[in-house]
This record gives sequence, structure tokens and C-alpha cells, in this order.
Amino acid sequence: MAIFKEKIQRFFNLMKMNPAIRYEDDSNKLKGELFLKAYQDGKLIHEYHKSNIIVNTASILIARLLKDNAEPTNGISYLAVGSGNTSWQLLDPPAPTTSQTRLENEFYRKAIDLSTFVDPDTGEPTEAQTNIVDYSVSFGEAEAVGPIMEMSLFGGDATSEPNSGTMINWRTFPVISKTNTMTLTVIFRITS
Repeated sequence: MAIFKEKIQRFFNLMKMNPAIRYEDDSNKLKGELFLKAYQDGKLIHEYHKSNIIVNTASILIARLLKDNAEPTNGISYLAVGSGNTSWQLLDPPAPTTSQTRLENEFYRKAIDLSTFVDPDTGEPTEAQTNIVDYSVSFGEAEAVGPIMEMSLFGGDATSEPNSGTMINWRTFPVISKTNTMTLTVIFRITS
């Protein structure tokens, strides 16, 4: 019996020391990226590209969609922007967390203009179904005017009403003071 226990203990020690032996596969986790461009008078004045946090509630929406298509009937349908918490430093907001369920201070929301599959090899839009989708929204001069420090995609039972639906991701960033003479294009890329 002691020999059996010793062999089991050696096996577990080997598993701890050699992660390649473990059967943990991180490759199927959702990942996100934010591509943001601000224009004034047709000239690019600000560009931002960072990864973003996929929040915990995203997996609940995925499970609801996989269960059946009766409820909810929508996947990702809106992009929301917010000015963040009043305690945040304008140029150094706190990092996003996975436990977030809504924006700190949502002030504008718009339906997704376009969603497209992305070729994993070229990064270009494709008609073929892939595991990468870009969600694009363009904000005109009169839209989303104000200090923007946070963004998120919403889905499920999301509507044009602030704080509705299921939050998918969250990105905080140094303030972008969008004026009524600026346009803003946003692409959130989700990879599964």
C-alpha cells in the first residue's frame, strides 16, 4: 500500500512541476481588443489600440444563447460609452476588472453599425465564419459628446436604454474629450 501511495504522490508532484502534462487548455478563452480612432476636420487626432477585459457576465450570455435561441434573441447589439467614476484620475483611470456588470457612468449608447468575421491569418474581414468578430460603431459629431473614459459592448436583452442588457467586455483609458466637431470610430474585436 505504501508503494502505491508513493507512486501516486510522485505522479502529482510531476504534474505540478511540468505544466505541459496538465490538461489545462487556456486557448479557448474569450479575448478582446479595442481599436479607437478620433478625427477632427477629417484628420486623425487620436489613435488607441489595447486589449480589453471580457467580463464574467459574457459567459452567462453565451450559455443562454447556446441553451436555445428563444431567450435571449440577440447576441452583441450595442456599444456604450461612459465618463467613468468621478474619483478617477483623467489620465490614469483604474484598470478594468472582470467583475464589472455595467459602466461606471454611461452617458451614450449606440447600436452596432456592422459586425464582421475576421480572417485569423490576415486580420481582414471575411465572409467565412471564423472565431474572430469585429463589432464596429461610428459616432458622428453630435453623438457621444463629452469626456469618454470607458466603453463596453452589451448584448442579450440590451436596448438603447442606459445600463440595459448583459455586459460583454470593459475597457478604461485616459480621457478622450469628444467635442461636437469630432467623429469617433470604434472597433471591438472578440476572439473565442
